Amino acid sequence: ANMTCTGSGTATAGQYANIGSVTGNPPAGSPVTDADPSHYTGVTPTIDIEKATNGQDADAAPGPSIEVGQAVNWTYVVTNTGQTELTGVTVTDDQGVAVSCPATTLAAGASMTCTGSGTATAGQYANIGSVTANPPAGPPVTDTDPSHYIGETPTIDIEKATNGQDADVAPGPSIEVGQVVNWTYVVTN
Repeated sequence: ANMTCTGSGTATAGQYANIGSVTGNPPAGSPVTDADPSHYTGVTPTIDIEKATNGQDADAAPGPSIEVGQAVNWTYVVTNTGQTELTGVTVTDDQGVAVSCPATTLAAGASMTCTGSGTATAGQYANIGSVTANPPAGPPVTDTDPSHYIGETPTIDIEKATNGQDADVAPGPSIEVGQVVNWTYVVTN
């Protein structure tokens, strides 16, 4: 005959070992005993996201300068930094950027690159990429990473002077025929 006994506990991180032992008393003679070991590895599911703007890790402002109206491309590198497979991997952006990922499952240690795009707007811009994933048991794991850029409108200015005078309107300075005329051009970004 056989019987099943049970015990329970709470998993701890790392390698764990314990030994189950049994002792029985036969009708005559000495007690009989046996032992059997059991092991598990306590894993902590974790995930990491690293967001970049136009190829730059722009965690702090101002980030790259991008001309207003030009394309902005974001990458979100998601890595399963834990020891167990994660499912339901979802990447979002707090500014409504549509993010596309090649998979929704990540094996332990695996990475994938998700992408999103937009058009540069004027001024300082910031957004946050977030990832959520489900381990085999327990609550979801999450991580966030910010990214920035500054939307700039390129402009240039030129101021020309004739013999040191800003002569935007006629007649300008009087210069004797045959004398040297000097022009200066002050160019400002």
